[in-house]
Amino acid sequence: MQYHILDKIHSPQDVKALPEAQIQPLLGEIRSFLVEHVTKTGGHLASNLGVVELTVALHRVFSVPQDRIIFDVGHQCYVHKLLTGRREAFDTLRQNGGLSGFPKPSESPCDPFISGHSSTSVSIASGFAEADRLLGRERYTIAVVGDGAYTGGLIHEALNNVRPGEHLIVVLNENEMSISPNTGKFAEYLARLRSTDRYFNFKRIVRTALGKLPLIGRPLVRRVTHVKQNVKSIIYRSNYIEDLGFQYLGPIDGNDYSRLYSLLEQAKLLHDNVVVHIKTKKGLGYLPAEKAPDRFHSVAPQDEQKTGQITFSKLFGETLAEAMHADDTLVAITAAMPDGTGLSEVAKRFPERFYDIGIAEAHAVTFSAGLAAAGIHPVFAVYSSFLQRAYDNLLHDVGILSEPVTLCIDRAGFNEGDGVTHHGIFDVAFLAHLHALRLYAPVREADARIAFAEAFAARCPCAVRYARGGEHTEMLQGLAPVADTHLLMTAEKNCDVIFITYGNELAQVQKAAEHLRADGIRTAIITAQLLFPAEQSFAELAGAISGLSENAPILFAEEGIKNGGYGMLMQNRCYESGMLRVRKSEIVAIENPTLQSEPGRSMYQTAKIDGDTLYCRAKALLSAKQNT
Repeated sequence: MQYHILDKIHSPQDVKALPEAQIQPLLGEIRSFLVEHVTKTGGHLASNLGVVELTVALHRVFSVPQDRIIFDVGHQCYVHKLLTGRREAFDTLRQNGGLSGFPKPSESPCDPFISGHSSTSVSIASGFAEADRLLGRERYTIAVVGDGAYTGGLIHEALNNVRPGEHLIVVLNENEMSISPNTGKFAEYLARLRSTDRYFNFKRIVRTALGKLPLIGRPLVRRVTHVKQNVKSIIYRSNYIEDLGFQYLGPIDGNDYSRLYSLLEQAKLLHDNVVVHIKTKKGLGYLPAEKAPDRFHSVAPQDEQKTGQITFSKLFGETLAEAMHADDTLVAITAAMPDGTGLSEVAKRFPERFYDIGIAEAHAVTFSAGLAAAGIHPVFAVYSSFLQRAYDNLLHDVGILSEPVTLCIDRAGFNEGDGVTHHGIFDVAFLAHLHALRLYAPVREADARIAFAEAFAARCPCAVRYARGGEHTEMLQGLAPVADTHLLMTAEKNCDVIFITYGNELAQVQKAAEHLRADGIRTAIITAQLLFPAEQSFAELAGAISGLSENAPILFAEEGIKNGGYGMLMQNRCYESGMLRVRKSEIVAIENPTLQSEPGRSMYQTAKIDGDTLYCRAKALLSAKQNT
């Protein structure tokens, strides 16, 4: 397609310089570009189509990057990336080494902060705004927040602690659920009135005139303001935002560019903390996404859209539904992710025992602990990277009393499409601290069914972790179950080197083993599908290792962090048992995060442990053994 106006946009300054007559055509071109590219590369489509007018208006009213735009979650930042010089890289969107699907400071100074989790934006933005106040800088910070983020407690903590007059503008983008307190035609009329230039000019004139009256001026301004607030509270019933000290503008149609531009201009002129309430339509401009915004919230890359493979997420949902049919004490919990975690069918079949608690993972865990203490068996389905947000709740509310809460941890391991904010590489290390926890890591569909069934029936904390997608047949080549254990293992007993791994890192281990065998090096692979309790997991490993070559070195390969991870835990037990007196060993996992430097800052990067790396480390381990 031809993009005559978009072709001229290489920076925020180009957006500000466009003649007004070219804005509407630009909006259309942006939507066409998003549909053309995102349906191929995969990514968040509906949410970005809904904020086209908003993003263009923000870039016209404010001066980026001096003024900062902080996107909550960040998945709606594609239009912002288009307008800030990253259009040429859109073919690499959400690919390893390509353009991130979320704001990323290393890509552009126009991305002031990393984001990928919800409800963080107002806290971050208030930090920037407070720094400006302390340093005497005249800048604006804008937080763009979807209404769903307001189900997370962090937003409310931030709003409650913002100082007056910080030049902080919060754009509340309501696109799914209504949180607006005002109803009726009169309230709508007032909302329209309060978004006009005449309203603000009149308000300023009255305040200035009254304030100049000797003696009674300031008290009169306060009294008039108090009366106005009371009248407004009667009409609006309540305005939580203004009670917290924010000026409140809206709600207006956020897809009406002219009105939106005018309202943002007014917010800027107030020189105060302002909430701008807008309503947008997800998927606007692309009919399939307008009709089914949930289906087009995130679309798969074109080459993945017709695989038909049963995923672990779907398998989990089916297994849980069967178990809930047989056990009335089982309940399902999700943090605003019923589709992503495979719980849609459970929600339809068991509405009274299904809880979508919003973007509030910490609450979900403690809520689960309360249910468990009262005799209900809760099953909380959550992405690995989002479970991090409930670490304290896991330790304090589940761990101390060993409450029988089941965690079904989706997207475990690397998730290249979503990038560093969504990598599930920490859960094994932090779950190791939970007393009496059983942690499963199935890689086969049959073993996943068994793991789910055991977890749903257990009377202790349990977790099942699994990667995005489903069983990979090629990854399982040459592996067979070891009787009376949770292990998969190759049949090669007389080996030169032993790999111990779990999860999707098995695929890279298989590649390394293939290279080693080509060099004439015999390789055994052990895949653990029960990681904790550590005692049981080590006993199973020790039994398997005892049947292999007596002095073959062991290489632990882990798609997770090294410090406190499974490899470190098992290696320590190997040392304690005396097993490593005749063997060398090494852990190959994600080291302490490496720093990627850029002007004025750095951010940690995580690199997948690939087959070539494992091959080289195995060769080095064998060489060290021979030298010894």
